[in-house]
Amino acid sequence: MLILRPVATGDLADLLELAGGLDSVNLPQDETFLRARIEDSRAAFAGNLRDPRDAVFTFVLEDLERSRCVGTSLIIAKQGRPGLPYYWLEVSQEERRSPELNRRFVHTKLRLRSTVDGPTEVGGLILDPAYRRHPERCGKALSIVRFSYISAHPERFEQQIIAEMLSCFAAPGKNRWWEAFGARFTGLPYREADHLSAKTKQFIADLFPVDPVYLTLFSDDVKDMMGVPNESSRPAVRILEKIGFQPLNQVDPFDGGPYYGAARDAIVSVRERRELVLPGEPRSETYPPDAPLVLLSAESKGGFRATVVPLDEDEAPWVTAACREALGVQGGDRVSVTPLP
Repeated sequence: MLILRPVATGDLADLLELAGGLDSVNLPQDETFLRARIEDSRAAFAGNLRDPRDAVFTFVLEDLERSRCVGTSLIIAKQGRPGLPYYWLEVSQEERRSPELNRRFVHTKLRLRSTVDGPTEVGGLILDPAYRRHPERCGKALSIVRFSYISAHPERFEQQIIAEMLSCFAAPGKNRWWEAFGARFTGLPYREADHLSAKTKQFIADLFPVDPVYLTLFSDDVKDMMGVPNESSRPAVRILEKIGFQPLNQVDPFDGGPYYGAARDAIVSVRERRELVLPGEPRSETYPPDAPLVLLSAESKGGFRATVVPLDEDEAPWVTAACREALGVQGGDRVSVTPLP
């Protein structure tokens, strides 16, 4: 059985192993970084933060049979606040004509924008490749668990939800977008700039261009790849689009990756989450064939837990004794059901 839960201190070794096998910017193999992420998440779930806007909620997918974490995803409660602005590149078009030459051009422009009152961001979706075609729909579960939690605790999150996708430029050890754009204005290698931006954004305000930059000036391969999701990100994009996200005219200044966004309460997985009382008796271990799957979640004394279960013909979740034990619930407890797209 697989369960989703908040990351815990004891997950560090699993996360380091997972990071080492994937070499992903979403989950660096950096013990100091991961320790800090774990502690930040524990404080966020416990509500032990001086400023709730600093909350970063990290979920892990655990294979109970192997006692091993095989995936992660996260929610950043708020991007942008005084002293730590949120930056993006606004993408727009400008048409220019020459009647004399009988020529017309449409130029794409990039302009640095910022805010200290930004949206909630979902991200950090990482899954062990061995689980990508698992019958319990691991990738979907890791994605949707974030929206189920947002639906249960809307007061912790903003009205706008965004997601940044890794760009086609993302590659181990290098970033062609940064080399073509950011490095020319900052003189910093990508890794150094990325790590620095987690602590301070002042160098962005000081060194990035204030006026629009024309994409026409870039090489053709850079122009064609800007704002295009990395191949590995496309399954995540499809899930987001199914629940109501749309492309925004924004890209990340550091890797040229596209942003998607949606109004929080219009997201299908937020809007259609429903609560119910768990019946007294557990269901049998034999699941109904070809039944639709949903995310079943509960918050008990043991904290937040979720797993994937089928629905019966009456659209009630099929909750076995083993499932109840894994979630820490019993008959009479309140649980919630969120559809999987």
